Amino acid sequence: MKRKFEHPAPSERELTGPKYWRSLDELAATPGFKAQMEREFPQGAAELGGVDRRHFLKIMAASFALGGIGLAGCRRPERYVLPYGKSVEGVIQGLPQYFATAMPLRGSALPLLAETHQGRPTKIEGNPTYVPHGGASSLLAQASVLDLYDPERCTAHLQDGRALSVADVNDLLAKIGADHVAGGGAGLAFLAEQSSSPTRARLIAQLKLRFPASVWAEYEPVSDVAPAAAATASFGQSVRPVYRFAKAQRIVSLDADFLRADAENLYYTREFSKGRRVASKEDAAKMNRLYVAESAFTLTGSMADHRLRLASSHMIALAAALAVKVTGNAAFSSLAQGLDITPQWVDECAADLLAHRGTSVVVPGAHLPAQVHVIAHAINAFLGNLGATVEFVAAPASTAVSIQDLATAISGGSVKTLVLIGGNPVYNAPADLGWEKLQASVAKVVRLSYYTDETSAASASGTHLAAAHYLESWGDARTSDGTIVPIQPMILPLFGGLTDIEVIARIVGVANPDPYALVLETLSASLGANAESAFQQFLHDGLLANSAYPIVRVAFNAGSAASALAPSPAIQALSASNLEVRFVTDYKLDDGRFANNGWLQELPDPITKISWDNAIMISPRLAKELGVYPKGSNFQVARVEASGFQQGKEMAFIGELTLDGRTVKAPLHIQPGLSNYTIVLPLGYGRTKTGHVGTNAGHNFYPLRTSAAPHFAIGGKLTATKATFSLA
Repeated sequence: MKRKFEHPAPSERELTGPKYWRSLDELAATPGFKAQMEREFPQGAAELGGVDRRHFLKIMAASFALGGIGLAGCRRPERYVLPYGKSVEGVIQGLPQYFATAMPLRGSALPLLAETHQGRPTKIEGNPTYVPHGGASSLLAQASVLDLYDPERCTAHLQDGRALSVADVNDLLAKIGADHVAGGGAGLAFLAEQSSSPTRARLIAQLKLRFPASVWAEYEPVSDVAPAAAATASFGQSVRPVYRFAKAQRIVSLDADFLRADAENLYYTREFSKGRRVASKEDAAKMNRLYVAESAFTLTGSMADHRLRLASSHMIALAAALAVKVTGNAAFSSLAQGLDITPQWVDECAADLLAHRGTSVVVPGAHLPAQVHVIAHAINAFLGNLGATVEFVAAPASTAVSIQDLATAISGGSVKTLVLIGGNPVYNAPADLGWEKLQASVAKVVRLSYYTDETSAASASGTHLAAAHYLESWGDARTSDGTIVPIQPMILPLFGGLTDIEVIARIVGVANPDPYALVLETLSASLGANAESAFQQFLHDGLLANSAYPIVRVAFNAGSAASALAPSPAIQALSASNLEVRFVTDYKLDDGRFANNGWLQELPDPITKISWDNAIMISPRLAKELGVYPKGSNFQVARVEASGFQQGKEMAFIGELTLDGRTVKAPLHIQPGLSNYTIVLPLGYGRTKTGHVGTNAGHNFYPLRTSAAPHFAIGGKLTATKATFSLA
């Protein structure tokens, strides 16, 4: 604990004696030097136009809290205390302790080790016990510790602006269940984020038994797993593909950024890298070869040996053309109509695949329609890749309804109580739903959220419950391959936050809604006779051994697959007046849930190098047709001269993008590598209500997304204005 020091007044010698100077400017007391001394920061630091969000306090707000400033729950009392008379068991002053936990994200989780100092988590690393990741962690996991200490997170439970006690919250949740039990849950609806938690799945099953007439809906604005309908149509089973890139010598990616955007990207990166290590002449002959067809320019595309720029809406035609060449089945020909590429690319790719039967793999992007996945399954089956370079695990099918189904129920007036568990639908729900008005029409809204955000503001008169961070929560989850991992707290909830399983348990009326007890009860059947001891081992290791989804053998069903491919969608020609609009997650902010993290905001995008912002990314061809392409033979030099880079800022032209009658304005960034007439829009920015780090940072492209086209759409029109915007 720092003490305040009272410095003595200057002596007579200091006031009248010799004076020392550090520069000639100081000696001469020039006006420039005096002005510099009056400023706390260097010239221009206070006038960073366009990027003034990156000032010192904004970046350091949560970092101060991480150091113990501003959070009373993490500070020593402001009085002199005696040192340890006897050291706390297991704690050595100055040495960290490590505990296994996991970070849940959508339908999977990342096994982690949390480093703690005197009980406070300070650093996140990957759990080496989980072999597929080899001790690796992700960018989001590394930065998540800052969110724990964010001073702008929810710090109280509120109802109509009035703070609620723990007892009040417990009574409120219990009353929701009691009020709807007589009608079997009629009028009660839930909207939650996806979760892989076995405990939550068990509680949802209990909820449906007690409230059979209730509505349980789940929504995620982005998808990082293959559509379940594709596997059902291809194999007649609810299975999920797992690609074994280490065994693949030839890899074809159809708009799949498997090194970054897939749920298993850490595992895939390790496996893919094994085929790229060259230690000898013999290894060079075994090195894998990567073919990538994509509309955007991704990390996976940057690793390609052969890359094709192609619109996402044309991927089904490319997949069909490849299937014709590989399988010789002319039935796919109708789907390939309208494909406008160099035929040699398909010919050479197909020949390479045929030359590597059983050691090749075709990978479609998770955002692509199920038809593309069905065609990819057909190619992999013909090449003998099933069970070799691509295996399938038995994944449980989701029983949740969609947000569109819930919106229909609300519009019909059948929802009286709406419980929102996580998520932020007012910000990221499909624009055609008009979710803000729908939510306002519900009589009673209860929201569990980590921040007071756009969805919270839409129900200002409702009930807002503060959510707990995963580093202060008890829970469980499954990794992408199904391995059960624990979520255990490193610290008690700083502000009494609740977990999703605790909220559901109290509404259901579980006798003991304590999250620890709920998780222990869920796993007791798997832990054997001495469940408590086995549970402690589970927490120590950070995973439950042999709990992964079983690998199942599948056989491609050509009949059902053919039914899934009909009717064949027509390929639309793209142009400057009929653009394809592609929605992608931001490399740093994901879908926007991490927008208030200053560490992530400050990082440059690995492709564009833009930080603290996003932009409408356009191809050089489209830039020329819009009249915003810099003139000159050297693109980089001409762009600097045309845009006038100043202090690291690109003066980009503002563009107006219209899609289905909706318009957004944002700066235009020319990105080589894009399909000619594909516009790429990174999501996750433009938040209007979160902490001051994320509020008004960047541009919101969610208003252009609809239920019919959540990943990409055709029909966009873009015009460039003379106005400019500075990008960092």
